[in-house]
Amino acid sequence: MPESESGGAHPSRIAAAVKPGSHKPSIHWVGFPPEVSDGADKRVALPWPSLLVISTENDGIFLVRYAPDGEFAGDTWHQTIDEAKRQATFEYGELVGPWTAIPSDVQDIASFMNRPS
Repeated sequence: MPESESGGAHPSRIAAAVKPGSHKPSIHWVGFPPEVSDGADKRVALPWPSLLVISTENDGIFLVRYAPDGEFAGDTWHQTIDEAKRQATFEYGELVGPWTAIPSDVQDIASFMNRPS
Protein backbone atom coordinates (compact mmCIF):
# COMPACT_ATOMS: atom_id res chain seq x y z
CA MET A 1 0.00 0.00 0.00
CA PRO A 2 1.18 3.56 -0.48
CA GLU A 3 4.23 4.38 1.53
CA SER A 4 7.12 6.71 0.99
CA GLU A 5 8.65 5.83 -2.36
CA SER A 6 12.01 7.01 -1.04
CA GLY A 7 11.62 5.33 2.35
CA GLY A 8 11.88 8.67 4.14
CA ALA A 9 9.46 10.90 5.96
CA HIS A 10 7.21 13.19 3.95
CA PRO A 11 7.32 16.85 4.92
CA SER A 12 3.77 17.13 3.58
CA ARG A 13 1.25 14.53 2.44
CA ILE A 14 -2.44 14.78 1.70
CA ALA A 15 -4.77 12.16 0.30
CA ALA A 16 -8.23 11.90 -1.22
CA ALA A 17 -10.43 8.98 -2.16
CA VAL A 18 -11.69 8.67 -5.74
CA LYS A 19 -15.15 7.24 -6.30
CA PRO A 20 -15.67 4.74 -9.11
CA GLY A 21 -16.98 6.45 -12.21
CA SER A 22 -16.65 7.25 -15.86
CA HIS A 23 -15.22 10.78 -15.73
CA LYS A 24 -12.08 10.03 -17.72
CA PRO A 25 -10.56 12.84 -19.79
CA SER A 26 -7.17 11.16 -19.57
CA ILE A 27 -5.79 7.66 -19.18
CA HIS A 28 -2.41 6.83 -17.66
CA TRP A 29 -0.31 4.32 -19.57
CA VAL A 30 2.80 2.20 -19.19
CA GLY A 31 4.87 2.14 -22.37
CA PHE A 32 5.56 4.35 -25.35
CA PRO A 33 2.88 5.51 -27.78
CA PRO A 34 2.99 3.98 -31.26
CA GLU A 35 4.19 7.28 -32.74
CA VAL A 36 7.56 6.91 -30.99
CA SER A 37 7.91 3.13 -31.05
CA ASP A 38 7.67 0.64 -33.90
CA GLY A 39 4.14 1.76 -34.83
CA ALA A 40 2.42 -0.93 -32.78
CA ASP A 41 0.56 0.19 -29.68
CA LYS A 42 2.04 -1.96 -26.92
CA ARG A 43 0.98 0.35 -24.09
CA VAL A 44 -0.97 -0.95 -21.12
CA ALA A 45 -3.59 1.27 -19.48
CA LEU A 46 -3.14 1.74 -15.75
CA PRO A 47 -6.19 1.02 -13.57
CA TRP A 48 -8.71 3.57 -12.31
CA PRO A 49 -7.48 4.86 -8.95
CA SER A 50 -9.32 4.70 -5.66
CA LEU A 51 -6.75 6.77 -3.76
CA LEU A 52 -4.79 9.91 -4.64
CA VAL A 53 -1.78 11.02 -2.62
CA ILE A 54 -0.03 14.36 -3.02
CA SER A 55 3.39 14.37 -1.41
CA THR A 56 6.09 16.98 -1.15
CA GLU A 57 9.45 15.45 -1.94
CA ASN A 58 12.93 16.94 -2.34
CA ASP A 59 12.51 16.99 -6.13
CA GLY A 60 8.96 18.35 -6.33
CA ILE A 61 5.30 17.70 -5.65
CA PHE A 62 3.93 14.35 -6.79
CA LEU A 63 0.33 13.33 -7.41
CA VAL A 64 0.38 9.55 -7.10
CA ARG A 65 -2.57 7.34 -7.92
CA TYR A 66 -3.29 3.90 -6.40
CA ALA A 67 -5.76 1.29 -7.59
CA PRO A 68 -8.24 -0.36 -5.19
CA ASP A 69 -5.85 -3.30 -4.75
CA GLY A 70 -3.04 -0.93 -3.72
CA GLU A 71 -1.18 -1.18 -7.01
CA PHE A 72 0.46 1.87 -8.54
CA ALA A 73 -1.89 3.58 -11.03
CA GLY A 74 0.23 6.49 -12.28
CA ASP A 75 1.94 9.64 -11.09
CA THR A 76 2.60 13.17 -12.24
CA TRP A 77 5.08 15.84 -11.12
CA HIS A 78 3.87 19.33 -10.19
CA GLN A 79 5.38 22.62 -9.05
CA THR A 80 2.78 23.27 -6.33
CA ILE A 81 0.21 21.40 -4.26
CA ASP A 82 -2.56 23.54 -5.78
CA GLU A 83 -1.39 22.53 -9.27
CA ALA A 84 -1.52 18.84 -8.27
CA LYS A 85 -5.04 19.31 -6.87
CA ARG A 86 -6.14 20.99 -10.12
CA GLN A 87 -4.74 18.04 -12.09
CA ALA A 88 -6.69 15.61 -9.91
CA THR A 89 -9.87 17.62 -10.46
CA PHE A 90 -9.22 17.74 -14.22
CA GLU A 91 -8.78 13.97 -14.37
CA TYR A 92 -11.49 12.82 -11.95
CA GLY A 93 -13.82 15.79 -11.51
CA GLU A 94 -16.41 15.55 -8.75
CA LEU A 95 -15.35 11.97 -8.03
CA VAL A 96 -12.42 13.26 -5.93
CA GLY A 97 -13.28 13.32 -2.24
CA PRO A 98 -12.02 15.87 0.28
CA TRP A 99 -8.29 16.16 0.82
CA THR A 100 -7.07 14.91 4.20
CA ALA A 101 -3.72 15.66 5.83
CA ILE A 102 -1.71 12.50 6.49
CA PRO A 103 0.37 12.52 9.70
CA SER A 104 4.06 11.85 9.12
CA ASP A 105 3.99 8.67 11.24
CA VAL A 106 1.30 7.00 9.08
CA GLN A 107 2.76 4.27 6.88
CA ASP A 108 -0.41 2.72 5.42
CA ILE A 109 -2.27 5.66 3.90
CA ALA A 110 -5.13 3.51 2.55
CA SER A 111 -5.89 2.12 6.02
CA PHE A 112 -5.67 5.61 7.50
CA MET A 113 -8.13 6.94 4.91
CA ASN A 114 -10.53 4.03 5.49
CA ARG A 115 -10.51 4.25 9.28
CA PRO A 116 -13.89 4.77 10.99
CA SER A 117 -14.69 8.42 11.69
